[in-house]
Parts: sequence; structure tokens; C-alpha cells
Amino acid sequence: MKPRRGLPSEPEPFASDETELEQSAVRRGMWLDEEQEPRVPRRAARGTEQSSDPGSAGEQDEPDVAALDLQPSVPKAVAERSAPAAPPATMQPQPSAGSVAVDPQRRRWMVTVVATALAGLALSFGIGAIPAQPAPLPDTVPLVTAISRTCPVTDIASSTLHAISSEGQIKLRKVGQQKTTSEQSPLALADQTTATVLAPDELQASVIGGSLVHVDEQAWWGPCHTSLADQYVLLPGGQGAKLIIINPEPDEALIDVTLSGPAGEITGDGLRGITIPANSQHEIDLGPLAGSLDAVGARVRSSVGRVLAVAQVSRDKGGDFATSTVQSTRLMVAAIPAGASKATLLLTNPGTSRNVVRIEALGEGGRFDLPGFESYAVDAQRTIAIDLTAAIEGAQLALVITARDELAASTAVTVGNDFGLEPGQVDDLSTARQELIGVIAGAGALQLANPSSGETLVVVDWGAGQAPANRTLPAGAVATIEVPAGARSARIEATAPIAAAVLLQGGGQPGFAIAPLQPAVRSQASMPMEADPGLGR
Repeated sequence: MKPRRGLPSEPEPFASDETELEQSAVRRGMWLDEEQEPRVPRRAARGTEQSSDPGSAGEQDEPDVAALDLQPSVPKAVAERSAPAAPPATMQPQPSAGSVAVDPQRRRWMVTVVATALAGLALSFGIGAIPAQPAPLPDTVPLVTAISRTCPVTDIASSTLHAISSEGQIKLRKVGQQKTTSEQSPLALADQTTATVLAPDELQASVIGGSLVHVDEQAWWGPCHTSLADQYVLLPGGQGAKLIIINPEPDEALIDVTLSGPAGEITGDGLRGITIPANSQHEIDLGPLAGSLDAVGARVRSSVGRVLAVAQVSRDKGGDFATSTVQSTRLMVAAIPAGASKATLLLTNPGTSRNVVRIEALGEGGRFDLPGFESYAVDAQRTIAIDLTAAIEGAQLALVITARDELAASTAVTVGNDFGLEPGQVDDLSTARQELIGVIAGAGALQLANPSSGETLVVVDWGAGQAPANRTLPAGAVATIEVPAGARSARIEATAPIAAAVLLQGGGQPGFAIAPLQPAVRSQASMPMEADPGLGR
């Protein structure tokens, strides 16, 4: 040990007072509690105390395992410098100068009291922070009691509203009015000039309908449709076309319209940030924007509320409603009748990259790729018209469109001097498509299509006083059943998902129109529910 400066050289005394002990502890990288009892060094614990008999010096008894100090080992030199001198076995450790002696049992009692108080304080704060247990939720949650649909009209001529409910009466309300009336099902109300909202009167029923217009040599069919937040309307050009957006809801809607054609997006004033007041409709003339094009698609998206988008197309040779549809990677068009003089497939690719589609046909003999359309490219943000007349060759078909990315599809089919517009439907093979319902608004034929991989048995109920019709459809096949005279509705039950449409033609009525059947969706008064009370907290 080096001598301290200014002091005589002498051995450093053993660290027996608290000052030296604290310094020794700091040098070891530890802090010393003033009230902590001195810890017996590990070296001392490994043996017994020194015997008072000089002759037994250096001898050790077996160590007491219960008394072993299991703390990390300390170097021998440090332990010898930092440990106080061991007191005689018969004496209690004496407190050093300047410290207060505290009995170990009293110290343990004080620590216990403080810990208990702190735990109680923490518990009291914790209980205050825990939210109160919510009241028990009901076993069932009430839902909307009916699925409403909006039926369009045209400003060209008045229409006849046809509708049917699966159970009970039908509630009606004119757009722009608050009054509600009830009518017996099925119904046919002539001279309609205002869009109408339909809803079933029974809690667990569905209502289906549409507006039929006869003008000159034309027949128009506008299905009653539910409101949507995102939808597409496709039509063969903007000539004589008008986009109608109906808001049947009790609150205003805020929408954006995106138009596209064969060359890309069509821009113009009045297409963004359109506010449609509650219970009203808004119209956009497409002639100035796309009158020279052979294909135009309108995407209608609402950031607030839900709306129904539909277009009317009126020309010298043909006219019809263009009903909205949705985008998907698998779409289906239920009916192209035999003898069509022209068939055009309309596709809208809303994506930012080129899409590739495959067009298949369902015929009387089964499913096959339409020649020349096994792989067809659609550029990004385009709406195009594909002429399928030569490939179809006047056959009775249904179409299945499979795409790499989502798109929207519709068809325009010309029969005689009129054309019919049919929106594509999602080909999801869901069980909902095993039960279809539709109204019969006039003479014609019911065309069935089976896109499934196996055959299906179809039973058609034409309503009271009519004999049902049965058909077995092979996989990928189509068939036609003539509508019996006097039938006012068609309800279909099948053993596999199918698609169907009524081809309105003949019976002394002019024109041609396509009226697709829809899944018989029923509303629910309530549904069982197991709710997590902590969900959302």
C-alpha cells in the first residue's frame, strides 16, 4: 500500500467504521443502505467461526447449508477490505458511531407495514381506473326489418310498376314524399312518373320489382335496386343517354362520378363533389361528354350516404334502362337470346394496369371458350365495347367473364329494332342463387343458365293457378321455358347455383327487354349474438 501524502507511512486500518465501509461499497459498484445489516462475506460463510482454542486454529467444521450466502462471489481482497471484523460469537453486533441501532425484527415489521400501505394505495388507484362492468347485452339484436329497393322512371314516357313480395303486402313511397301506402302483392301500377321506393310489409320477407316502359317500338325494363356506396353503370355510348342518381335516404349524400371511354377517363364539370339532398335525385346529361363514343362507363362512389345509379338510353332504334352493377373477377351475363342480330359486351377496367379477361359461353351443349376471346386485354381506366356477334352466330347463350383483376361488365343485345341492356352479376356460386325470384311483366320466355360443374334440377313456381315447370340442366348448359299466360311471378328453386332472366318479347307488345331474376334475399327481424363486453374498450 502506497503511503498517503502528508501522513506518516503506516498500515491502513481495517475498514471498520461506516465511512470507510461506504467508500468500499462504492468502489465495488454498490450502494450501501445505512440501515442495512452488514452482510457476512461469502468467504466467512464457507467456514465456521474461529475457535477460541488456539490449538484448533485453521480447523473448520462442515458448513451450515442454510446459512450460506448465495449472493454473487466477491474477490477475496475486496471482501477482506470491505468486511467489518467479526464480533465474538457470544456478542451481538454493535452499531457504529453515528448510527441508530434498529432491531432486525422491528425493521422487518416496518418494511411489512410500508409495503402493505403502498399495495393498498396502488389497489385503490387501480380500482378507480377499471371501467364499470357494462350491463348485460340482449341475446338478440334487432336489425333492419326490410330491404328496400328503388324503382327508376324515365322522362320519355310513363311506366308501369310491377312488384311482388315473398310474404304479405308491399309498402310504397314516392321519392320526394314522406307518405307511405300499402298494396297487395303482386301489383301492377300504371302511369308512374316518379321513382318509387319499395319495402315488404312483413318482417322476414323480400320484395322484387321493376319499371316497364313501352314507347313507340321499344320496351324498357328498369329493375328495382338497392342503394349502394360504389357501383358502375355501363352503356353503349353517351348518345341520348342520361345518368340518374337517386338518393332515397333521409340524409343527404355526397358523391363523385368517374366517366371512362375507350381512350381513358372522360373529364368535365359537375362530376366531383356532388351533393344530393335527402329524398331526391340528380341527373347528368352524358351527350355533351360522351355522345360520340360507342362505350361509356360511369363509376358512382359516395363518401356520405348510399344512392342508386341508373341511366336511360333513348335512340331512334332502341332504348332501355342501364342498371348498375359491381366489379368482380368473375362475372356472368344470364341471357343472350337465340336469333340476336347483335351482341356487344361492355367492360370497364377501373384499375391502373392492363387487365386480361377470358370470355366463356354456356350453350345448350355445355360450356366452352368463345372463339377468339380466350384471352383479351383491357387497358387501364378504360370502358370498351367488344362485338361478339360473329362469335355467337345467333345461338342462345349465357356468358362467363373471368378476369385477372376486378372489372365491371354488361351486355347490349339487339333483337329486331330494339335492344336490351343487361348488367353483369357476380358469379360467386353462392347458395343464395339456388332460390331466385322475379316478376313477370309480360309475355316472353324464361332463360336458365347453369355455371356449376354438375347438373342441377330446377323447379319454377309461376304463382297461384299455374302448374310448376321442371328442368334438369347439365353442367355449363342453358335452357328456355316459355312463360305461361297469366303468370305474374317466377320463383325458382335449384339444387345448385344458377342464373336466370325473363326475355320480354311478343304477346302483342312491341320491343324487347331483359329482366334478370334476383336472389330471394330475406330480411331478419333479429339475429342471435354473443358479444364481447370488452370489445372496443
